[in-house]
Amino acid sequence: MTGIGGTGDAAPSWRSLHISLDKDEAYAERLLLTVVAPWAAGRMADRAVASWFPERAGAHGEQLRVHVLNADERTMAELIEAVRSAGPNATGSAPEMAELPYVPDAAPFGGAEGIAVCAEHFGDAARTAVETIRATPSREKRLRAAAALLLASALAAGPDPRKAVQWLRGHASSLAGTADVADARTRAEEDHFRNEAEWRHRHAATRAETALPTTTTGAWYGQQCAVRTSLTRLREAGRLDLTPGDVLRAFVRLLFDQLGLGAHDEAYVAWLVSMDLVSPGPREPFFADSQTSVDRQMHEHSKYFDARLMDQRPDMAGATAEGRQELPPVLARVDLGRPQVPGRDVPRFEEVLLARRSAYGSYGGPVTLGELSALLYFSAGVTARKTMPGTESSYPVRPYPSGGTRYPLRTLLYCHAVDGLARGTYLYDPEGHALEQLGDRDICADLMRMAPATDPRVAFPPKAGGNLHVDDCPLWIFTVADLTFQRLHYGLRSYRLVMQESGHLAQNLALVATWLGKSSVGLGGFYDDTANEALALDGVNSSVVYVHLVGVVRPPSRSAEGTGVLPVDAEITI
Repeated sequence: MTGIGGTGDAAPSWRSLHISLDKDEAYAERLLLTVVAPWAAGRMADRAVASWFPERAGAHGEQLRVHVLNADERTMAELIEAVRSAGPNATGSAPEMAELPYVPDAAPFGGAEGIAVCAEHFGDAARTAVETIRATPSREKRLRAAAALLLASALAAGPDPRKAVQWLRGHASSLAGTADVADARTRAEEDHFRNEAEWRHRHAATRAETALPTTTTGAWYGQQCAVRTSLTRLREAGRLDLTPGDVLRAFVRLLFDQLGLGAHDEAYVAWLVSMDLVSPGPREPFFADSQTSVDRQMHEHSKYFDARLMDQRPDMAGATAEGRQELPPVLARVDLGRPQVPGRDVPRFEEVLLARRSAYGSYGGPVTLGELSALLYFSAGVTARKTMPGTESSYPVRPYPSGGTRYPLRTLLYCHAVDGLARGTYLYDPEGHALEQLGDRDICADLMRMAPATDPRVAFPPKAGGNLHVDDCPLWIFTVADLTFQRLHYGLRSYRLVMQESGHLAQNLALVATWLGKSSVGLGGFYDDTANEALALDGVNSSVVYVHLVGVVRPPSRSAEGTGVLPVDAEITI
């Protein structure tokens, strides 16, 4: 087994046998269970191979690829003969085989040393997949088993339930390029609320099984913990290109492939498991009102009392940057440049106040990069530094108040058609007055499904000022609350403070947009996790709390809307 860890005298040597089975997925699975897996177990036992793992390929999963580490010619010949001896499938087609050189992609595993660590566990992971396939002949049972294994991986990645949820939802977001994650999430929500008690029971049993290494789930959990421990050491030594959690995601993707489950299934299971982890139990009716209602309890428990001053005093020791969810890597940075102070020909302040309206109709352009720069700077940018009396140190301040000057809000944008700016998702840097591009996908279709008011599939009664048509909306602005970050400082009071601050920022955005001659509307009635998922937010530590559309509204025709006057004001669209 020299070289499996990447530090021996001989480099790891992988070989691959590709088996084509004429669109017969069932035969490929049977061949894996009855021929390949027993052969691999025997060769691992007598140390003829260092590790192995199967992969499925082809549109129907009809191709089986068996990757073997440090096997000689004789050992590979034995595998070929074992497959040939299995005979043809039910239609009389014999498997076609080809032995090919193989170099595994180390990038998803954090580099050469990361994949060397993982390779030591590939054989055990393959055994987990084989045991699961044998125990779950139906697709429904296999999805349930996959949910248990994914929960075990999440707990290995982050033993704290909140961190496990963040890992799971990050895992679902990482599949956006290969699966319709929004559809998977919707399906998961439907199944969760339809069978919430059953799923909670199953997941409680899974958590108990993680302590039992003799079970399939317990063995998988132990493997994942061992991998994470080794990867953490590499990361701390600066020898791993990804976080241990990201590498575990690659491990999970490999497992789902071996189980014959696709990326859509993977995203579905990730959301389903995460919903159970954050659920407090059966939910009361949405409009139920009693002293035990969640909002009543929140209001009561978050009150300040002079008799509890010592218990409720802000936690200065906890006032760190911890709790802000790490966002995707920055693809590009766009420096905006400080906008010019307006001249005398702009509307007076009182005119802006009187003109501000929530605008309905069809949103379109133009919005220029210069206008976006002014909107962000005068609404949310760092405009000065403040020095407290009796001190020499200063701190940055913005155009709106923030409890403790914590600024727990971040501003994310989807720029669909801003002149002078590439389409994509951006994070606003208020101190540097710059945009950091986090994604370049067109997510307009996902965002349109974010709220009943913006979803053209929903038959929605017209608002007082008309309906919203947003397929050409040039600019979406999302107020994102770093809930854990603020809670570390203000405890139960933090949620009130976050919402107050969101209102301060929202009014700035609406007034500055009006001053710039743009239309805007704030959306408060949106599907929270649809918005969070589109922006790769976990919805637990960091979550969208307000959405703003900005552009130029084309007034509805009299025949379509029955009015040609300015829209009647409506503060928040629900």
